Amino acid sequence: MLTLNEILIGLAVSLPFLLLPIFIAFWRGHPKKGRLALLNILGLPVFGIGWVLALIWAVTVPDSAESGTEPRN
Repeated sequence: MLTLNEILIGLAVSLPFLLLPIFIAFWRGHPKKGRLALLNILGLPVFGIGWVLALIWAVTVPDSAESGTEPRN
């Protein structure tokens, strides 16, 4: 059985990695960082699929953010 010390060390090591998409989104100023954080946290229990989707979403730049203006129709 794991001791409390081992559990705390495991959390301290894994938590920054698990929250990596949130850190990237805030660092890059992603326009939907709140929704991205919600997807990351709620998606972790589902085999990490939410984490992978949040990571992809965090590193992609929306089209309107690249040019700095809204797209024209």
